[in-house]
Amino acid sequence: MKSGRSGFYRRPSGEERLWFSPEAIETTMEDALRRVGLFPTDAEPAVNIEGFIQGLGVRMDQYAVLEATVLGKTEFYGDGPPKIFINRDLTGAVDSDQTPAGLRGRWRATIAHEGSHVVLHRVLFEVNRNQSSLFQLAERSEPRNLMRCLKKDVLFRSGGVSDWREVQANMAMAALLMPRSLFRRLAGAAAEQSGIRREALIAGSSAAMTLAVRMATLFDVSRQAAGIRLESLGVVSPAGQPWMNYEAS
Repeated sequence: MKSGRSGFYRRPSGEERLWFSPEAIETTMEDALRRVGLFPTDAEPAVNIEGFIQGLGVRMDQYAVLEATVLGKTEFYGDGPPKIFINRDLTGAVDSDQTPAGLRGRWRATIAHEGSHVVLHRVLFEVNRNQSSLFQLAERSEPRNLMRCLKKDVLFRSGGVSDWREVQANMAMAALLMPRSLFRRLAGAAAEQSGIRREALIAGSSAAMTLAVRMATLFDVSRQAAGIRLESLGVVSPAGQPWMNYEAS
């Protein structure tokens, strides 16, 4: 049974899962940023994502030889820290002097996604002396110490993503790259500075797209990621619905 903000629960099939409420994911990722001393500021809102990974004490290979369909993977070990692997083709493309903003956004999102697996799911792979694992991943065919993230699963909107761990990591990467309280506050300020009326912030409107571009630049994410975050936090209302309040809470 799912209760509280997070915890283990068992499905009717007997399968065990780790559950986080959306609120728990937001606060967990913000707390992780604070623990490593990298919570972004109004002056520098873009998260130092590579520094964050280092702060977790996690090893990372940004030039890993991975299948073309795999953006990244994370391996967990019983006798050492996890290790993150990022597809070398993605990192190599970002190394270019003329990297498109969308591609850089995908690279940062991939690292954040893998870091989110470490923060949220490391406990799934920790070994207990009294049992082989704290958690049974019966549905996974790959080794228990591996999470492989496909291109189709690393998304800021998780519709169609079937693995519950990937859904959680997607929610967490948004919270990590665009911390809720800071994002809302700067979105309000950016809208005011641009003379955008609150009632004009409807998904698909020119006002919403203008604000998304501004937030993408501030937080060093893709325009699509910023737009989805604006909607999910209620800064921008879904198309066809009345405007929703974006005051920080």
